[in-house]
Amino acid sequence: MKVGTDGVLLGAWAAVRPQDRRMLDIGTGTGLIALMLAQRAPEAHVTGVDIDDVGQARENAAASPWSGRVAFAQCPVQEFETPEPFDLIVSNPPFFVDSLTCPDRGRTAARHAVHLPFGDLRDAVLRLLAPGGRFAVILPTAEAERFLAVCAGRLALVRRTDVRTTPRRPAKRALMEFVRADRPADPPADCSADCSADCSADCSAAAPEVSELVVGTGEHECYTPEYRALTRDFYLKF
Repeated sequence: MKVGTDGVLLGAWAAVRPQDRRMLDIGTGTGLIALMLAQRAPEAHVTGVDIDDVGQARENAAASPWSGRVAFAQCPVQEFETPEPFDLIVSNPPFFVDSLTCPDRGRTAARHAVHLPFGDLRDAVLRLLAPGGRFAVILPTAEAERFLAVCAGRLALVRRTDVRTTPRRPAKRALMEFVRADRPADPPADCSADCSADCSADCSAAAPEVSELVVGTGEHECYTPEYRALTRDFYLKF
């Protein structure tokens, strides 16, 4: 699958912290999101993994200014091994669960959760994510609810942005950020708890930060200021 709005949205929306040094893009495809992360985090090393051929991703990385910090592996993420866990994991995964598959095998692998069921994606994140790390994913709204159910008790939702294509249309995508459910998340800005060693506040149980993003104004090829602001750096620099 080539560059699409979903990948651009996730690559721009995922929170990149100054301390994040190791990042993983699951289902990297052409390497779009991996390259966006490398652009946004000058000190980080980014790995992209995909079950399909990663030759195009490697070509794209080699043609970019960040080739020295981006690497790709052709491997099912279920079998992917790493000596150190990742501070940030992102994924624009195959998402169709019950719909009919496409005769094109490549398109089916990219869009249907055949080779990467939601449970396998959850387990891979839990295995590869550092204790204080974050996981960001984009899914259609219906599949997002399925994924939340699969992650219950294992990954805790801390941030969500529902995406509308135009103001009059219902949300079509959900951008979601998770932490491990067995580790408290960073406290919210308005937290009044004493975050010392003996702090008893369970920040992972706090209500997630929820917002909405509208991509287009409804006029032909006219983006909203919010969408332009989110994706501006990528389009200007890449």
